[in-house]
Amino acid sequence: MISIDWGAFGLVFIISFAAAVVIVVFYALGLRLLATGSPDDTGEDGHVVGSARGARPAAATAGGYVCLAIGVAAVLYSLYLIIPQFH
Repeated sequence: MISIDWGAFGLVFIISFAAAVVIVVFYALGLRLLATGSPDDTGEDGHVVGSARGARPAAATAGGYVCLAIGVAAVLYSLYLIIPQFH
């Protein structure tokens, strides 16, 4: 009979779930920082009335790209761990 180590199974589940949440949070935060400075150009009827964008602060731009880079790095590292030909 095959014995399952439920403790190890639970540990893998918790760590992979936490990693997925962290990657999604960094991606969402990066998108939000890159969208900073974009005014709400919708009229009362919900249609777009202008396409002008405000100035985005340099810190928001840098932070947005850093957050996206962290997410990409985490995905690439996980692929490195999963694919055995890379080690």
